[in-house]
Amino acid sequence: MRYTTLIIFCLLLASCKHNNTNNDAQQLILKVDLKPSTISIHEIFDSIQVIPLETTDSCLLRGPVKVITGNNRNYILDWKNFQVFVFDDKGHYLHTIGKRGQGPGEYREVYDMIVDESKNQVRLLSPFGSLYTYDLEGNFIKQNQLPEKSNYQAMEQIGDNIMTWTIPVSSDEPCITIVNADNGKEVSSLWKGPRILNSLSGGSFYTYDGKTYFAPAFHNNEILEITEDSLKLAYKWDFGKDNIDISKYTFTLTDDNQAEEGRLMTDYLGNGTIPYLLGSQYQNSKYFYVCFSYGWFPNQTIKHLFYLKSDGKSFFFKDTQENISIRPQAFEEECIVQFASYDDLEAYKSILSPAEYQKIISRNEEDNPCLIKLYFK
Repeated sequence: MRYTTLIIFCLLLASCKHNNTNNDAQQLILKVDLKPSTISIHEIFDSIQVIPLETTDSCLLRGPVKVITGNNRNYILDWKNFQVFVFDDKGHYLHTIGKRGQGPGEYREVYDMIVDESKNQVRLLSPFGSLYTYDLEGNFIKQNQLPEKSNYQAMEQIGDNIMTWTIPVSSDEPCITIVNADNGKEVSSLWKGPRILNSLSGGSFYTYDGKTYFAPAFHNNEILEITEDSLKLAYKWDFGKDNIDISKYTFTLTDDNQAEEGRLMTDYLGNGTIPYLLGSQYQNSKYFYVCFSYGWFPNQTIKHLFYLKSDGKSFFFKDTQENISIRPQAFEEECIVQFASYDDLEAYKSILSPAEYQKIISRNEEDNPCLIKLYFK
């Protein structure tokens, strides 16, 4: 069901217009020429750590999609098992959190997770409108019912509350609902707009320096800071001649035409009429980052943009000279965290120290992927 759709769309973002945004503040505009180049991985990253994840019958990852790192732990959400697998910093399997079933603390599916080590809690989001809370060892604490929505997709911590994203039934339904983390009750709701655009993906949020950001596609390349009752412009990308103005295409963006225009959107993305969609976005003290998705499943090409905050220098590329694919599952202050499958491991041979490469030479195709931490220069 959902994980098939999200694998297609996991790097895409949702968008809409006519929302409660405050653009009065001075804009931070990031100007970039989207001319791809081939760079060495060493231009951005200083060192690489390999964490081979232990493989047993109890911890076989089938569809890992999200990583949250904590106090010597790596929490990995798997969309096919619908569980969180917990490994230590050496890759040793510790335990799982959550389970499919009909008993207490069990569910049909979960789509997202939040880890709050300060409160000793892990929260899992069900698309059917439930929030499941466990302690860090996987013991079930409680289940909260969320406000009735069509399909919960993603969530992010925002202060003492939780921000959720749902696929709307119509353009009149808010996509962002902020709920009380303790009881699941609605605090506020935001972001209405054309369903055809908001249905492209499960939403894209990230948190940096205590602030939460929302990065909608087809919204003038704007990244918005979210508070509990409003959105305000944080910064904006300017790609010059490569900016996309969705109003130039033949979309009415009305609910009556959503099926037909959904097919048209697929065609436009597939044949390059609409050249790209902006995907995951992050930042730390050194970089702004955005992922670009060109084409349509299964013929997608992913490119990456790293924008250096200190001087505005940018790196726009598909792969590195060393053929290392960049696919951040977590974007942290010191590093990005990603998975490397068996097929990726040979490319790392030329850049890893002998000690790090020794960790992966015994891997086989049936093993869990390696967790790779790429540390910024």
